[in-house]
Amino acid sequence: MRVSSVLSAILLIGTCVAQQTVPDSKVVIRSSTREVLLEVVVRDARGRLVKKIDPEQVAVYEDGVRQEIRSFRLVQGSEVRAEDEKQVAEAAAVAQPTPGITPHPPFNPLRTVNVVCLILNDLTPDTRAFAFDAAKKFVDKELRPDTFIGVFSLDSTGIRPVFPFSNNREHLIKAVELAAVNQLPTLAQSTVSMLNGLTLSAAALNGVNGPTIIGGSGAAEGNADGSSPQDPLGTRGDMGVAVQAGLREIDALTTLVKQLSQLPFQKTVMMMSTGLTRPPDQLEYWNALIKSANKGGVTFYAMDVHALSDQDPMASSIALLQQSAKLSQGQSSVGVGVGQVTPRAGGGVNIGGSQAGQIMESMHQTDYLRYGVLSANVQEALRELAESTGGFLIANTNDTGKLARVMEDVDTHYEISYRPSSEIEDGHFRKIEVKLAKPDLRVQTRSGYFAVPDNGGDPLTPAEMAGLRALDTKPLPRAFDFQSKAFRFRSDKASSQYAIAFEVPISNLTATPEPAEKKQRFHASLLALVKDSKGEIVEKVSKDVSSEVLEEHVAQLRAESMSYEHGVNLPPGHYTIETAVVDQEGNRASTNTLQIDNREQPGLGLSDIVLVRRVQDLERPPDASDPFEIPGKRALPIISTTLAAGTEPFVYFVAYPDRNNREFPALRAQFLMNGRVLATQKSVLPAPDESGAIPMAIRAISQPGDYEVRITIEQGRAAVQRNLKYTIAVK
Repeated sequence: MRVSSVLSAILLIGTCVAQQTVPDSKVVIRSSTREVLLEVVVRDARGRLVKKIDPEQVAVYEDGVRQEIRSFRLVQGSEVRAEDEKQVAEAAAVAQPTPGITPHPPFNPLRTVNVVCLILNDLTPDTRAFAFDAAKKFVDKELRPDTFIGVFSLDSTGIRPVFPFSNNREHLIKAVELAAVNQLPTLAQSTVSMLNGLTLSAAALNGVNGPTIIGGSGAAEGNADGSSPQDPLGTRGDMGVAVQAGLREIDALTTLVKQLSQLPFQKTVMMMSTGLTRPPDQLEYWNALIKSANKGGVTFYAMDVHALSDQDPMASSIALLQQSAKLSQGQSSVGVGVGQVTPRAGGGVNIGGSQAGQIMESMHQTDYLRYGVLSANVQEALRELAESTGGFLIANTNDTGKLARVMEDVDTHYEISYRPSSEIEDGHFRKIEVKLAKPDLRVQTRSGYFAVPDNGGDPLTPAEMAGLRALDTKPLPRAFDFQSKAFRFRSDKASSQYAIAFEVPISNLTATPEPAEKKQRFHASLLALVKDSKGEIVEKVSKDVSSEVLEEHVAQLRAESMSYEHGVNLPPGHYTIETAVVDQEGNRASTNTLQIDNREQPGLGLSDIVLVRRVQDLERPPDASDPFEIPGKRALPIISTTLAAGTEPFVYFVAYPDRNNREFPALRAQFLMNGRVLATQKSVLPAPDESGAIPMAIRAISQPGDYEVRITIEQGRAAVQRNLKYTIAVK
């Protein structure tokens, strides 16, 4: 094996390096005091908002320990809206304007999440235009940064998802527009995406459906309106069908309520509806829906989409009462002089078939009448459902601006602040409980928070919370393989620079097909927490990567790995690095833990040795915090030290000459196999860049076998050495 030629072709990529920032040696002052702000919604047993509570009746517990409340106040929904609008204006001022897209502030995980089911119910040609216009305005005007809206349709066949829960205004408006013209796309994603994004397990809201359609009897033979001589009100003909349709709608809403109840959010159902039917003989079923909604914290709001039409919801009830009076007068004459009445052997009489039918029908008229009166006013049923669960009905108006009252209601809450008794910011989840002295009141608030430092930056993202949840799981999850390492680079008395690196085989990630676009979707979230010897978080590294890949390229992509590196500066000490990778599409996670002992290394320095797959050109300025970047180039590291046959890696390292030593630094590189030196190469190093670094890359041996590379930097009498073992697999 000839390796001398390999070593003689040393790639000195440090000869044209630009400035790299020296790690900041200033002491970072962290606040030792933090406050937790809670948004708390209080409702009574009927779901109605409670706006008058004595602070003395409220107690807050964190991980079972009662906390001292520092402030308690009621925040009106209008105040929340004004603050949201202010943030939108601030976001618009700093963002590049995009035509047709309204900027909105980022999701804030510290606020209460609102989940809104926007349901389009039993629309008719007369109400369709108004309903979709109202739905579109509701999405456009009332969507909040912490609100997720899902669009559904409901009719006698059940409830169906039109568009999954989303916080994207443009997508939701487009979904409503497509629904308005019956051009709904195939549901390409489920509610699981939203739940995963919020670090929750996949609750059952994906593909909610009502029960199987139950066949109802057709209308009785007779007049066009369904009436007949046997059924003057036309009630018998449609009662069976209407009862079954009403039951299916109630059943679908009950299923939706049960599934929403599992979520720790504020749950709102906004119905754009022509009305609901309450079957009079199934009022227990109707009442059970209301009871279930109140128990699960689901509030219904509704808008009667008849608006100011000529259709009076009470007209049919009044007409039925008028016809009822006529029927009552005629029922007394039934039975004499109609049909044949003959003596019957043994006593009694025989009644002819026609007369018997009329007598039986007259006995059911009261049932028909009761059904007709109770079920005809479908607006009243809508009102009862809303008001009995804490919401309200918007009816008999064309003013869609009244929809603002819904989110005014939803946004109204109490704000509680407290200083946690435990100030250790270790990334673990702190469970919060709010208890009231009055047991008949229901409290809604977030279930807790992750204890991470607040460095004045953006709040935790859903992707970061997914990683935190994985790291807080016991035992730690390991659903698939990935590798993570911390490579040490520049060191001095004050601090050392480390590159935290991830490598995830793409074959270990779940792909979600998108048949309509002939693509597959991948989504992985990476998180690393650097903790000191006390368990406190001192650094956080995160990256969220999602991509859509054409199906024809998926097989090739699965043979690759996804990698990410990020630099951090750490003072001397012992650290634990907890890393997590979340497969968002597969709802899976894996974790890994590293230990590093960061000691002072003043004077001549040498980084860890890293295998890199190649050194590529960059068309942008280098990132001074990334030790793998130099002007115009970047080394792409390989975390694994066991490489596939055919891999042709480089060895990458950075030398840091002692500024106080006037001697020129020199390099000695050796490759060994089974402890035997295969080749040694010596050379004088080029001059360092302005930051004092000399990045180097050497082509490594790529034949199959087990190797060790030793890099030694000498400067006068000082010397420092690093080594790395790696394997090239046999084909």
